[in-house]
Amino acid sequence: MPCGKKRKRHKIATHKRKKRLRKNRHKKNKK
Repeated sequence: MPCGKKRKRHKIATHKRKKRLRKNRHKKNKK
């Protein structure tokens, strides 16, 4: 079970990173 919890936490971090990258890409495109 702990492994699953850790995996979920990792997924959330990845999602946050992806969101930040997406925002940056959008900003670059707008520029």
